[in-house]
Amino acid sequence: MTVEEFQRDYWEKKPLFIRRDDPAYHRRLPTLDDVDDILALSRVTLEGVRVVIEGKETPVAELGAVQGWNGTTNALEALYERYRNGSTIVVNALEGRWEPLARLAAQLGAETNCRFQMNLYLTPAGNQGFTPHYDTHDVFIAQVHGTKTWRLHGAPYPLPLRTQPFDRSGSGPDGPVEEIELRPGDLLYLPRGTIHSATANETASVHVTMGVHPVIWSQMIADAVRDVCEGDARFREGLPLGFAVDGALPQEVEKRFAELVDVLHDSLSAKTMVAESLKRAASIGHPQLRHHLVDLELERADGVDGGTRTASRPGTRWNLTVDEGQVRLDFNNKTVRFPAHVAAEVRYVAEHAGAGLTADGIPGDLDGPGRLVLVRTLLREGFLTLA
Repeated sequence: MTVEEFQRDYWEKKPLFIRRDDPAYHRRLPTLDDVDDILALSRVTLEGVRVVIEGKETPVAELGAVQGWNGTTNALEALYERYRNGSTIVVNALEGRWEPLARLAAQLGAETNCRFQMNLYLTPAGNQGFTPHYDTHDVFIAQVHGTKTWRLHGAPYPLPLRTQPFDRSGSGPDGPVEEIELRPGDLLYLPRGTIHSATANETASVHVTMGVHPVIWSQMIADAVRDVCEGDARFREGLPLGFAVDGALPQEVEKRFAELVDVLHDSLSAKTMVAESLKRAASIGHPQLRHHLVDLELERADGVDGGTRTASRPGTRWNLTVDEGQVRLDFNNKTVRFPAHVAAEVRYVAEHAGAGLTADGIPGDLDGPGRLVLVRTLLREGFLTLA
């Protein structure tokens, strides 16, 4: 399936199931033995690890097992005690501990302008971690080990926001609309709002859920409205005293609301909101700074010259703007500024560093020392790395 087909027919619209019949397709993702290794080396707190059974969720830190001088063994044993009794082990944000997933999250993020979080789920044979529910973010589910049966119940409330989580107090959804067995190598996409549950079959199941967190229209608009309200004292005034008591005041309140809506209409700028969304997209993911210590040491020791080959970091997202006499390069949740007269050179570095780049190879009017300062600055700030 092409990216265009996926975006047109499935993204934020309906589930997609891909059967690959290739158990080794996800071999670069953590295997069952890799999961064992990750848990064994998580040490005392097992931070970010949860156990879940039939929808009841407990962070490992709250199991009450981390006591005494040998807390590591106690915490891990408490975790496996729950697993032996049917609980699913959830490892959150595994892209922070597993380099292949870190690369995958960064590259997917750069292509989609979304933030990706990789969670791992280990479910013992015949058990279910979560009762039917929906997530407030889209997910791609990659089956790595064993098989798992997924039950989909439709999406009665499409595209819920983070402030609209699934209500577990009700009687639960009707019977599943569709059942799918995920085997190693298979992939399942679920738009946010899709009610689902899953049960491991004859063996333990391991899958990686890639949570997708895009830039949302409503959030960008809400941020812009907040900025207007914070900058204009009229929005910070209270409603008239006694407005709910005096029968004549509601008309005055309605008139005032209409005036403020007009102010909002005149103050909000689509161009400004687009610029802010581009800046947010450049900083929505986690910085990719592998080998940065080596880069810093070489740069500090004057080990970088005009012929030193550098490259951009895979998966780094950036946004470049030129205004108010400055070039602003947004990346890694920060902004690096340069004088406006070097805009062409900065853009060249940003667009061409993927294939390897030297200071001497940068075209434009900037002289040799200036080009070297540019490269060394971006190396020191983490945009570039030694090739």
